[in-house]
Amino acid sequence: MRILTIIVGALLTILGVFSVANAGLSFLSLAFPIGVVLIIVGMVECFAYKRTVEDEENRHWVLIEGLTTFILGVVVLTGQLAADIAVPVVFGMWSMISGIRGFVIVTQVVEKEEKDIDFYWTVAVSALNLIVGVYTFFNLMLFHLSVLMILGVCFVVQGANVIKIGVDISYSKPELIKTKEEKIADAEAAAEEAHKEVRKAIKKARQARKGIKKAEESKEFHEIIREPIGETDSEKPEEKEK
Repeated sequence: MRILTIIVGALLTILGVFSVANAGLSFLSLAFPIGVVLIIVGMVECFAYKRTVEDEENRHWVLIEGLTTFILGVVVLTGQLAADIAVPVVFGMWSMISGIRGFVIVTQVVEKEEKDIDFYWTVAVSALNLIVGVYTFFNLMLFHLSVLMILGVCFVVQGANVIKIGVDISYSKPELIKTKEEKIADAEAAAEEAHKEVRKAIKKARQARKGIKKAEESKEFHEIIREPIGETDSEKPEEKEK
């Protein structure tokens, strides 16, 4: 599945380059190959989302993107996008959703040690998707690029995004054919992952204790200001005796 995802990502990128090279053609002349490729990419993303190394919440974004791509491919194949003026806007929304998804994932990376090459790759691809998506709404006011030129840029950026999803898919060799060194490496990786989870749990526990302490201090403060002016602790027992 990992290799298949990378292949369809490269296929989408090639489709983008081909669209840019033939920007003078009409959208309908390339509607069939575009629709077929989008359906294939969407299906592969839907099947591959559970095998990505991202957490459970971020995996759902991959599934949503795959379903969106699949539906968009069906819409193109059925000829529902006949007007050239609507095509860039629809594909711009597609790119913009992908860019927003990437930035949502990026905002969840709070630990400095997690900001590796994958982090900056996600930031770059998400920013490009967002810029291209927003530009499609103002194309007529700015450079007035052709439909296939805009779609080609969208496909190239989205192809890079799909390739990244394929790279993130975890590959696990069957235990029967693993060597001793590979088993040791897997055990060390699992131990390192467990240590990361422990550090995250300790950090959350400290934050929870700080929250409890602040809540207790806030409670004591509210109890003090609610006491009548002039009332002291020594006066309270006398009032009870009366």
